[in-house]
Amino acid sequence: MKLKMGTALFALMTIAAAFNIGTQAQAADELKLKKGISFVQDTDSGFPIEADKFDDCQLEQGKATVVFFGASGDLNTNRQAKRVVDLYRQSSNKPVKFILIDVDHAQNDQARSLIKNHYKGYIPFEVILNKSGTVGWSSIGEVETSTLNQQLEKALAN
Repeated sequence: MKLKMGTALFALMTIAAAFNIGTQAQAADELKLKKGISFVQDTDSGFPIEADKFDDCQLEQGKATVVFFGASGDLNTNRQAKRVVDLYRQSSNKPVKFILIDVDHAQNDQARSLIKNHYKGYIPFEVILNKSGTVGWSSIGEVETSTLNQQLEKALAN
């Protein structure tokens, strides 16, 4: 009986891992910089970050959330996008959700709500919400990855 229960538990854990059930899955998954974006001039090659689940803009209790507001064709957004992708990679084993919003082309009502409630009218703009969903930090403009990481750690601690 022990062998059968152990085998069943292993099978359930394998299924959970395969479907990110009970793991620290992130909203926008597999963040990567879009090919062809410029870091030296304003050229419109689309929103600078590509991701799976790009349209998942739902806040989740119990997770810190990084919300990145940007726009296509903006040099500062492109440079900050690189830092957001770096932060994503550094925090892959933490309970963090990443939400990406193109302020010129909000993908759904949840994105429009986040724009209305948090966006300050300038790009790039980042907001880090703590695990209870309250703003722990926000910043307009370009911010170093180390600062983003430090602020994310604070949000995870609260």
